[in-house]
Amino acid sequence: MSKTLKVGLIGCGNVVNYGHRPALTGLPGVELVALADITLARRAIGADWFNLNDGQLYADYHDLLGIDEIEAVVIAVPQKFRPPIVLDAFAAGKHVLSEKPISNVPALADQLVRAAAEADLKMAMVHNYHFLPEFRGIKRLLDQGLIGDIRVAMLHFLGVIDYPGAAEYQADWRHTLAAGGGVLMDMIHAVYLAEWLVGAEAQQVMAFVDAPEYAQRKPVIEDLALLQIAFPNAYAAIHMGWGEGVGGADISGSDGQIRLRYKQYQSGGFNQPIELYSVDSDWQRTDHAIANLEEHLDNTARSFTELWADFRDAIRHDREPIAPAAAGARALQIVLGAYASAVTGRVVSLPLDEASPVYQKGIAGIVELDAWADSKTKAAGLFGLRD
Repeated sequence: MSKTLKVGLIGCGNVVNYGHRPALTGLPGVELVALADITLARRAIGADWFNLNDGQLYADYHDLLGIDEIEAVVIAVPQKFRPPIVLDAFAAGKHVLSEKPISNVPALADQLVRAAAEADLKMAMVHNYHFLPEFRGIKRLLDQGLIGDIRVAMLHFLGVIDYPGAAEYQADWRHTLAAGGGVLMDMIHAVYLAEWLVGAEAQQVMAFVDAPEYAQRKPVIEDLALLQIAFPNAYAAIHMGWGEGVGGADISGSDGQIRLRYKQYQSGGFNQPIELYSVDSDWQRTDHAIANLEEHLDNTARSFTELWADFRDAIRHDREPIAPAAAGARALQIVLGAYASAVTGRVVSLPLDEASPVYQKGIAGIVELDAWADSKTKAAGLFGLRD
């Protein structure tokens, strides 16, 4: 085992530039030695980003997996293509760092969790919001018991910026059914953050999922999702939307509250955090410093680098990464459970019933559910529910 983790990159989309590139070019003990992408243009872009020669570029990821010196791969292709690549990587004896979400289909996600265990290889998720300074700060305060037992964690992401995908592939792929869902699937960060901050696994979810002004646009996936999650001893609410709206976090506990706000009141991951404070049971306010308080792009790059360091160390020290495959599978089930709730008008228990069409097929199974007559999701014609 080399002291330096030799890495192969599969998929060279925009997230590689602002996220993985800083880690793969600056983190000690990690070296990118090969890149695979189906498009010639993206391979050329990747070669420039990482100073790779033609012999290190591949159109077929199978060729990359055949390189003996590669110990781990990062998979940054659209989610519907990830499961077979992950399985092929395990078959080739490679550890895997996968972009989120883990898959579009819960049944496939659970298969990947089992496959990693059976191969005795690490599979980590790009859940980089664990390493954003504001959320690490909140988690530290919660773990210190600053506000007592958590009662309700509210995460506001109503100002998600709708960045396009790589034009050389398909700029609008996140707005197609192939994405497996809309803004909630794209920003699944809020879902895994809810479990992490509460410190427990979700038991139930209920939601409204919509696409306002759908008559003019005829979308197939949502751009607004409002959901509530029940835990054994707490609740979370996630408010998610592409566009402009409230951002930040409000967490209520038995002995106080914590509040987070961003520059220009935008959403997490899209601007600089500027305010983190707590209020105790006597209504006394305390302001808390946020480490690495810089522009969001700097914080994002740093979060990826710290995530990569965690992945590297998990392999070297044979421990679980901060976001293992199981966390990715649970987050996916919460999202699909929210979609199912919005369509049926019912609370959905977690984990999902393995006989459910949504568990077996993802959003392709939504059309098989017994839709609630007043469902906003059905009225908008999302997920194939058009009359």
